[in-house]
Amino acid sequence: MQPDDLRQSATEYARGAVARGIMTCGMIVSGTAEYLHGEGEPAELYALAWEIVPRELAAHLDAQAGWPARTDSDRLTDAFRALDLAGIVAREDFACCQSCGNSEIGGEVGNVQPARGYVFYHGQDAERAAQGGTLWLAYGSFDKRIGAAQVGEEVVAALRVEGLEVDWTGDAAQRIQVRLSWAKRRYGRMAAVPVSADLSRTVKVQFVPDRHLVFPPMSVGALAALELPWLPDDTSVRVDDGQRTVTIRRERHRLISDDGREASRFEGLRLLGTEDDGGVPGETGLIEVTYQCMPTGPQQVAGRPMILPEILALMRRLPTRTNSWLAAEHDAGIVQMRWENGRLWLESPFVAESASVGKYASLDEAERMLKILATENRNAIRDLDGVITKPW
Repeated sequence: MQPDDLRQSATEYARGAVARGIMTCGMIVSGTAEYLHGEGEPAELYALAWEIVPRELAAHLDAQAGWPARTDSDRLTDAFRALDLAGIVAREDFACCQSCGNSEIGGEVGNVQPARGYVFYHGQDAERAAQGGTLWLAYGSFDKRIGAAQVGEEVVAALRVEGLEVDWTGDAAQRIQVRLSWAKRRYGRMAAVPVSADLSRTVKVQFVPDRHLVFPPMSVGALAALELPWLPDDTSVRVDDGQRTVTIRRERHRLISDDGREASRFEGLRLLGTEDDGGVPGETGLIEVTYQCMPTGPQQVAGRPMILPEILALMRRLPTRTNSWLAAEHDAGIVQMRWENGRLWLESPFVAESASVGKYASLDEAERMLKILATENRNAIRDLDGVITKPW
């Protein structure tokens, strides 16, 4: 492949991966280099990827600043949640392809309430839509009393209620086509861009415990910008730049090195050198989040910092009938929720009282509790009407 063609191919891949919205900057760099495998020396391909990916990510962030408050991608998520609540298992960006999706979607059915049908779009569908194409949905029935076409009618109706444009003939052998403007917002870790990705000072990185994560060759600046601020609270990272080795862990808003130095979580470069500039200012509103999209979806079982818009977007994507859960921990307390067969249980635990206070809540109520926790630095669970106390 000629140099100009190689650059164009890398740019198109990176732009699509950024738009798809499920990988961090470092992950997209790795994916870009893998996509170009065999077209040059690995070091050259990684250097090209580090040049292109941060630029594409920065352009995406500039573009999303001008998006409307509610995008077509938000409408799609809301439609899928409504379908999931209605007994149609609805999964976004599910499985790698149609064949795998069809074989795996049955595993998403809850154990208590049976589902009537399913709808999903797979990874290849998402890639095409993110690159400007239309989105195709697969659907079908789990219930012998209803056919796939009836499920399709429900799916189309839910999409149109949210204002999406849908093309479908009513033929159960045809997938549903959604004409939308793909617009997935990025927040927090997913929006992190390195100030410099210069590979002249590349570091070797090892995470403990080893989660078998694959990271591209990375500069100290990229590591400090992309990974250190969001280290899970059960994880440390061993960094070797060829001259010295330092192990770093995160405790709330602080990064702490194995030699006792401290820095704020966004100033990890201080710990990768030898300087120590003194104290670490606090970080108001820091929220550590854990969650699990049951039974097989994304999960974060060790606390990781998230900002409010990121938490709200995650909450809206939780499956509704499989005991999926989310917990947000702040200095002011914990707000946690779990979907129980289509009902959202929202609560806060109070250790001093050996009890939890909560209720079956609306999504709006859960969103309000998270907003107050993040912006007013207080736990307002007792302000909700109808809360009850559950002793432990």
